[in-house]
Amino acid sequence: MLANIRQAGKVRIAIAGAVPPFNFLDTNKQLIGSDVETAKLLVQDLGVKLDIVRITNSERVSVLLERRADLVVSALSITPEREREIAFSVPYARIAVVIAAPQPYKLSSMLDLNDKRVGALAASSNLAHLRQNTSNAKITEYPENDEMSLGYVAEEFNVMTAPESIVDSTNRLNPKRPLIIQFTQMEFEVAVGMPKGEKALRDRINQWVVTRLRDRSLGEIYRKFHNHNLPATIIPATEGSK
Repeated sequence: MLANIRQAGKVRIAIAGAVPPFNFLDTNKQLIGSDVETAKLLVQDLGVKLDIVRITNSERVSVLLERRADLVVSALSITPEREREIAFSVPYARIAVVIAAPQPYKLSSMLDLNDKRVGALAASSNLAHLRQNTSNAKITEYPENDEMSLGYVAEEFNVMTAPESIVDSTNRLNPKRPLIIQFTQMEFEVAVGMPKGEKALRDRINQWVVTRLRDRSLGEIYRKFHNHNLPATIIPATEGSK
């Protein structure tokens, strides 16, 4: 595939638009975010053009399986379930998912979600984690985060699992009972997704991620949109410090 990308002079990168600040639409409906700038830097370094494939969050794996895109750069976290279907680069960022609920809820662990009505993004890593760590949660799945936010406003569920940015955007819709973050559910490492069996492509992307983490280019993009630094554990040691 790497040879085909170079021959075509472009790379098809799938990006959703509903996980701010990784990817979202600005007031002009233009796709922006740290993932978008990461993708632009990647194609610049590959010496090809960027062909953005717009997808929903639930399509981030299927778009690769169906070969509708060459890569996914879209807040895609590494999970064992996904690794059975697609390949990942080394991580370039990390995303935290929280559990949020209105007053008077006081939740402190996944066990507290049993028998609760929980809203979650379909095909998300936090949904898989939720199912693995609860037995009786009453889960409602939504294909996109904005639909989940509207579902909360309509009181279709009481507890949300989502990145903090989605909790904030939900509260901006002025629900009757604003969501309050209860605890961090999980932190997931975020990587570039690609089809399995493409060793040359994976090696090249891994080399790029490591290089751009070490020279702080990816860290600068992350800080621009997330307003804090990448976790130190994401940044590989420099050659001289090994």
